[in-house]
Amino acid sequence: MKKIINPYLGKKGYKCICCSPDNPIGLHLQFWEEGDEVLTKWSPGENYQGWVDTLHGGVIAMLMDEVAGWVVNRKLQTAGMTTRLDVKYRQPVMTTEPLITIKGHISAQRRNIVTIHLTLENAKGEICDEADATYFTFGPERAKEMGFDGCAVEGEE
Repeated sequence: MKKIINPYLGKKGYKCICCSPDNPIGLHLQFWEEGDEVLTKWSPGENYQGWVDTLHGGVIAMLMDEVAGWVVNRKLQTAGMTTRLDVKYRQPVMTTEPLITIKGHISAQRRNIVTIHLTLENAKGEICDEADATYFTFGPERAKEMGFDGCAVEGEE
């Protein structure tokens, strides 16, 4: 696994709830590349529950959406935006899990429309949720306007 270097660090106004280390209420996610996948690991807690000890479905969708964006950043070297997110909630994810893993990879691409398949696994490695994200990718000029200027892994800078 190779750690992905966050290309947005130091950008003015960058406070993403998922990946900014400077957001005081954020998740502070970090990302890795493993083969054709991009992944993150996170420890949920009781502050993210919907029902007692159960991770809120909206938080699950947010995690899936975030990984999809990082797949686009790293694998396609651009930015973009989610146009659709179809989450399949298969079994509850407990907020008592010590660590969950969210993975994503490109499953289809046609010009600037990309489909990313995502999974969320509990600490036992069981797939609890799946999603397919449809992403509209930006051209180089628009990506640069959005603050994106490349996404490297450690040792690749």
